[in-house]
Amino acid sequence: MASISDKNTSYLNLSDSNYEFENPLLFWLFLIFDIPAVFCSLFSLYHLLTERSLREALHNHPTIIILLFNLVYQLVDIPLHLQYFKTGIIRPTNSTLCLFWLFIDYGFYFINLVVLMWASFERHILIFHSSMMATQRKRFFIHFVPLFIIVSFLMIFYGIAIFSPPCQNTFDFTKDLCGMAGCYGSIPSFALIERIAFAIIPMFLIIIFNIGLLVRIVWQKHRLHRPVEWQKQKKLAINLVSISLVYLCCDGPLTMINLVRLCGKSNWASDPWPIFFYISYFPILLLPMVCLGSSSELRNKLIPFHSRQHRRVAVLATAKHT
Repeated sequence: MASISDKNTSYLNLSDSNYEFENPLLFWLFLIFDIPAVFCSLFSLYHLLTERSLREALHNHPTIIILLFNLVYQLVDIPLHLQYFKTGIIRPTNSTLCLFWLFIDYGFYFINLVVLMWASFERHILIFHSSMMATQRKRFFIHFVPLFIIVSFLMIFYGIAIFSPPCQNTFDFTKDLCGMAGCYGSIPSFALIERIAFAIIPMFLIIIFNIGLLVRIVWQKHRLHRPVEWQKQKKLAINLVSISLVYLCCDGPLTMINLVRLCGKSNWASDPWPIFFYISYFPILLLPMVCLGSSSELRNKLIPFHSRQHRRVAVLATAKHT
């Protein structure tokens, strides 16, 4: 997801006639991916929240947070985009709707990205320094407090930036995301915090932490030769690395554009920018499926359901032929 300052300078051209032909394609792409994303989010969250062993596992907590924010995104933000792609106008034409839409679109997206950055770092602690989480006090300060601070800080930041900024918001109801004219992007301090602290730094740290995690796991496997430990570490790593790869592939191009523009080339990559912008929504749409597929605990919950459905079909087929 690009920072709002980038969106204000580049994205407003998306509704020009040159890009109108994209709307039907975007409508069907978002719709096709959003429906299974909602079902996968609900399925994953149901098991992660209702089953005690999954709910209490520390490595699942960042996933739960990300999936919860993603679910709101899928149920509120994506349908608003779909409505615009279908009609070419924002309805109702209400500035309050635009403010809440911007809050979800920016705030929830960057909360997920920063939480993923923390999870990438914390996974090193959970795998290689588990004694740091041995007591309830340690878990509180090392695990729960950072997650609370991340979510609270970003919610407060975007609450101020969008709902009570030191500037005047203006909206265009004929453009997607109400023209994305959140005025805080024109304030240097707000724009720099968003670009650097919420976008560029998390993306690069996610890369570093995940590469480091894989290297440490492989090195330990060859050094210690402990099959049980290797299987456990591999499970924890695959889940996180899979989620991280989705964000890196979909949001990486916009992060690079942000970085180049910070270096002085303010209009760099303006032509492909609209494509990369909409690609950056796909972590929201793909993540629930990736979580479900990369987590053996959740995958195992899906197998009995599939087996029951398969047996039911077999019984019906047998009854039909008798």
